[in-house]
Amino acid sequence: MHRIHFVIFVVGLFLLSPARGQDTATTQPVSRQEFDQLKKDDAEVKNELADVKKQQADQAAAADQDAQDNDKQMKTIQDQVNKDHSGLEGFVIAGDANIGFEAQRGTDSTFFADLSPLILWQPPDSHFLVESAFDLGISGADVTSETTTVSLELADISYDVCDYFTIGGGLFAVPFGQYHNHFDPPWIDKFPDDPLAFDAIAPTSEVGFFAKGAIPSGTTKWTYDLYATNGPNLITNDPNAAGQLNFDDFTDLNNNKAFGGRIGFLPFPDMEMGYSIQFSNPNPDGFPNVHAFMQAADFHYKPLVKALSGQFDFSAEWIWSNLGTATYDPTGGLGFGPVTFNNYRQGGYFSLCYRPTELNNKILRNVEFCSRYDSLQSPINSPGGEHESRWTLGIDYWITSYCVVKTAYEIDQKQVAQNQNAFIVQVGIGL
Repeated sequence: MHRIHFVIFVVGLFLLSPARGQDTATTQPVSRQEFDQLKKDDAEVKNELADVKKQQADQAAAADQDAQDNDKQMKTIQDQVNKDHSGLEGFVIAGDANIGFEAQRGTDSTFFADLSPLILWQPPDSHFLVESAFDLGISGADVTSETTTVSLELADISYDVCDYFTIGGGLFAVPFGQYHNHFDPPWIDKFPDDPLAFDAIAPTSEVGFFAKGAIPSGTTKWTYDLYATNGPNLITNDPNAAGQLNFDDFTDLNNNKAFGGRIGFLPFPDMEMGYSIQFSNPNPDGFPNVHAFMQAADFHYKPLVKALSGQFDFSAEWIWSNLGTATYDPTGGLGFGPVTFNNYRQGGYFSLCYRPTELNNKILRNVEFCSRYDSLQSPINSPGGEHESRWTLGIDYWITSYCVVKTAYEIDQKQVAQNQNAFIVQVGIGL
């Protein structure tokens, strides 16, 4: 029995010996000394990593502190400069100038020149803006009355309350339509003269207070303008202009003021449409009350049409001016009355221009082809009453973005007076 157990034991050892040999060959036990060394090395790596992180944190804190110290030093220096400065670093002189030649049927041809400096000043760290503009020109009906003229066009102060709201007051450009606010400077306007209506029945600049701003609405934008001014003055004693409005309202003729505004909508960055309105009582004291109600609609679209290798510029504005019915020179003492008429006037313009901006030829892409229709209608039975319309065809050459040479031919049509076709050349420069 003992022999059997012994044989089984020997056979078992024989069978297990290869596997044990393999385990011994592939895995060696780690000694206690080696294990302790590994723990020591791991602890040293962790300590070194902690030291590196601490150094980085200290360096970042030091850099942040240095930046704050530099900002404080710069602010201290800026405050000292602002304290000692003369106030001229926020001072800008801009504006425009133009020279030209006009040959109009029924009048002598003549050269003309005009300079309009624009002065802007904004105090440092301020939301205020001071604006003033002058018009320096030459005029005269004949060689015996020629003189230089100086007129104040703008003199206002505005304050930016926030990104969407600005208030101000003074002599400012009235936001009635778009033309006088955006297009009439000679280096922006594509034609060498004003449309008939915006030279006769639209306000330019008036004295009062205003508020304006813009309101984003998704990808679109709304703009708004509100104002109260002295309002226009009704002309009552001029036999050639009775019933017309004088918008040079530096002083008011009565206690009534004009109120108005404009709302604009920009569905796309290159398109804007707007509606303007103004109410006033323009009659002088002693003359029967006359209520002036003026409206204007405007549209501007300037798309780039790659298929036609250029950019189109389409503008349209129309004005309606209603002063109601009144009797002028009722006693006949001024020599042109009594005359009674419903003083309803209207007029505006449509213009379309094309410039091949996508052409490779530098000369051709600086040429712009322009066309405009403008009209003005006033009561025929009123002093100076007329129904006049014009077609204007022109070619402009843009020397730079702020310097343009304009040539235009106007075909004039009048119902009462003689037609006055004209050829005009003008050079407009932005300063």
